Amino acid sequence: PDFSISGKWDLVIEKDGKRESAIFDAVMVCTGHHVYPHVPTFPGIEHFKGQHFHNRNYKGPDSFKGKRVLVVGMGNSGADIATELSHTAEQVYLSTRSGNWIMSRVWDDGYPWDMVYLTRYETLLKYILPRHISDWLYERMMNKRFNHDIYGLAPKNKSLRKEPVFNDNLAACITCGTVVVKPNIKEFRETSVVFEDGTVQENVDVVIFATGYSYAYPFLDESTVRDSDNKVSLYKDVYPPDRKS
Repeated sequence: PDFSISGKWDLVIEKDGKRESAIFDAVMVCTGHHVYPHVPTFPGIEHFKGQHFHNRNYKGPDSFKGKRVLVVGMGNSGADIATELSHTAEQVYLSTRSGNWIMSRVWDDGYPWDMVYLTRYETLLKYILPRHISDWLYERMMNKRFNHDIYGLAPKNKSLRKEPVFNDNLAACITCGTVVVKPNIKEFRETSVVFEDGTVQENVDVVIFATGYSYAYPFLDESTVRDSDNKVSLYKDVYPPDRKS
């Protein structure tokens, strides 16, 4: 049927090599966006003899006992995997391209962080203070537990206010040396990794890419959902704005 007239959807469903067509009044796409792993390309990765995969395939730390593991990416997944592996792997390296703020779930006087900082008062300060003062207060808050510059974690552009990573154990792992922070990767070799600061890490057994996901809806026409730079053209992230119904 013509959607502009009927407002109905014509779906083609394939199962066991057989195709069937059905008409529906409405369609809800609930596949999420953590479906298509984004794996960056680095020079020499094809020559690397160790194991490498996206964190979507990570199931637990047991199979990495005694291995030297490089985790690429410092979002929540990368930080969680690095700290979990620090208890079983021989050594864990955490490569970050641009750094990030690390926040604890527990803040002042043992209260959850959101109870302390997501208040009307804090929101008011955000809007009335000049940006440079607001940035200074924000950085001061983020460095309350530890100095991110000393730990090699501070964002390169602090004014962007990237979404912080929530992890209560990463700083302790770095202090103990079970997790070593490294900069962005320059290239891979057969058994080693070269970083942009010129350092070389030898005898790397496993590389885990915690580098996020890409949006993709291959079963929908671009006239319905357009994907550009991981942003979809949906009103309230739900409704196609060009559809009358």
